[in-house]
Amino acid sequence: MTKLLNYGVNSMSNTTLKRELQSVRVIDIILSPSHPKYSTADSIGTIFYSDISSNKGVDYPELLPQAIPLFSFQKYFPLLNELVLILDGDINTDTKSKQRIKYYLPTMNIWNNPHHNSMPIVKNYNNSKYSNTLDGSVKTQQNNILDTPLGETFQEKDFIKPLRPFEGDNILEGRLGNSIRLGSTSKPLNPWSQNGENSDPIIIIRNGQYNNINDETFNPNIEDINNDDSSIYLTSNQNINDFKVSSKNMQSYNKGELPYKSPEDNLTNPPLI
Repeated sequence: MTKLLNYGVNSMSNTTLKRELQSVRVIDIILSPSHPKYSTADSIGTIFYSDISSNKGVDYPELLPQAIPLFSFQKYFPLLNELVLILDGDINTDTKSKQRIKYYLPTMNIWNNPHHNSMPIVKNYNNSKYSNTLDGSVKTQQNNILDTPLGETFQEKDFIKPLRPFEGDNILEGRLGNSIRLGSTSKPLNPWSQNGENSDPIIIIRNGQYNNINDETFNPNIEDINNDDSSIYLTSNQNINDFKVSSKNMQSYNKGELPYKSPEDNLTNPPLI
């Protein structure tokens, strides 16, 4: 699958320049100096790719064509079997000639889920089973008929869901339920929008999504201050409904600072037992 995009007009000839975007499957990626094809720090993020309809070359990925990330300011590298778009870029060399380099864009959106967007090789699976997955049927790790390798250490967590957006949100989502929401009050749609005025700003930083075993859908969810692993809420005029504090022990509040004791003090004045 390819697509032609116009990249602007050549001011000298008034002709339109074109570059071709090609979708490919990631077979391998360099993430550390231990990779056999690592040469310098510039190697980090280099992918080895094949056609999207096959895993040709998986046994000898070092023989496959390579591409490097287009963007250097953000490290968002693909997992194995995810799809990316490849484009050609020309750079000038010391010899005043041009060198063509293969670049790749961030992972293509296949499942609309931040956890992973790996694409199974369709011909390896029964068409009816594949259609059921595309239609949104419940998929668990036990009956995952479209299981594909994602890497050496990355483990699929089938409860990870995307965050539900509200008007004006800017959301950054990691792969494992860690997220940053630059949002606002949106009455009465969420737990932080019962007070204040619409569009009052809020920032929610969450690390670890709550695994609700009773929810077997892939529907987007929202942050849960009581059940997410950990979170920071930077509010303006909001109150967080049903917030449960971890402890109501207030005995140490407002007691002042305790006198500092150095290790030498403990040696000269050991505590009584």
